[in-house]
This record gives sequence, structure tokens and C-alpha cells, in this order.
Amino acid sequence: MLPGLGLAAYVALLALICVVGVVGVSISWYSLVVGGQSLSPNRVSYGGLVDPAMLRPLRAAGLLGTEEMPDAFHAENASGTAACAIVGDKVVRLSPASGAQTILLGDIEHVSGGDGGVTVRSPTTTITCAFEAGEGGGSFKAMLDHRF
Repeated sequence: MLPGLGLAAYVALLALICVVGVVGVSISWYSLVVGGQSLSPNRVSYGGLVDPAMLRPLRAAGLLGTEEMPDAFHAENASGTAACAIVGDKVVRLSPASGAQTILLGDIEHVSGGDGGVTVRSPTTTITCAFEAGEGGGSFKAMLDHRF
């Protein structure tokens, strides 16, 4: 064997590990920067993960009990005064234009839409929840489809 060949192989192995690490960190950083741009702060989430101030308008309108948490919550604006939620056995919506609306899951006749918005129809009420790209409209619809 040539003297120093073991040391050269060891240095080459360390360099390879270093390059793989740098490439991995670069890909992760790129994913966070580019992927993070498409996620909205108003994304559908469990009510327990939402800032309590966002739920106050629903509580004030009587759509949500004082200790109740929505199974799925979507704020359509930064103050929570326009929002949709799945709460137990009902779908609720609050908006300045329509006020407080409720549909029991058992009364749902049709659910339509997806990432651009979800419409829930009962014999007496129609609730339309507005979603922007990256806010989880498809997930909200899938939750409703699964429940009714």
C-alpha cells in the first residue's frame, strides 16, 4: 500500500459527507422559502391551534360555546369576523354580509367546491366559505364529505 492513501480516503469520505450535508441544507432552505410563500396564515386548522382572539367573533355570535373548540376553523379575514368552521355536528359561518349561519350535518343536501371555495347546501340555508390558494379549501370539503 502507498503511504498516506488511508488518510486520503478518509479525507475524501469526510468531504463527501460535507457535500451531502450542504446539498441537504440547501434543498431544505429552498423548500421553506419557496413553499412557505404558498401557505396562508388563514389556513384551515383545528380550533385549539387558533389564536383565541380569532374565535371571539364566533363566540359573540352564539355559533361557538365558551369552552367549545371547532374541529376545523378557517378565517376569511385577519380579525375572524368572517369565518367558517365545523363544530361538532354542524357547519357554521359568520360574515358581515350574511351574519351568523348554521347547517346541521344531518341536514346537508350537497357539498361542492374545493380549493377556491366550498358551498354547503341544506333545504333552507346555503353557506359559502371563501378560500384562497393554499388555505385548505379541498381539505375542508373532504372533512365535510366524510361527515355527512
